[in-house]
Amino acid sequence: MRNIISSPAFDAAVELLGGYRAIDAAMAPVIEALASNPYGFPLFESDQFSFRWLITHEIAWVPPLVIVFRIDEDKNVILEHVEEAPDA
Repeated sequence: MRNIISSPAFDAAVELLGGYRAIDAAMAPVIEALASNPYGFPLFESDQFSFRWLITHEIAWVPPLVIVFRIDEDKNVILEHVEEAPDA
């Protein structure tokens, strides 16, 4: 079973957005998708690091969010950062 773990930096970013309760509507489908296939999201790689990201849709009062995560050697998903998506 794959674990989805929030890093301290992710938790701090969530607090800046109003806390988990404020973004719960957007996070529920994200968690489900990450649990089933985190490899289906875009990947950025360099010599120093790699990460994957996704952008949510606006849901009710929650703006679109950019979520950055990585997959560790045990195939767990580590949520690293979240912020409001810039205007597209």
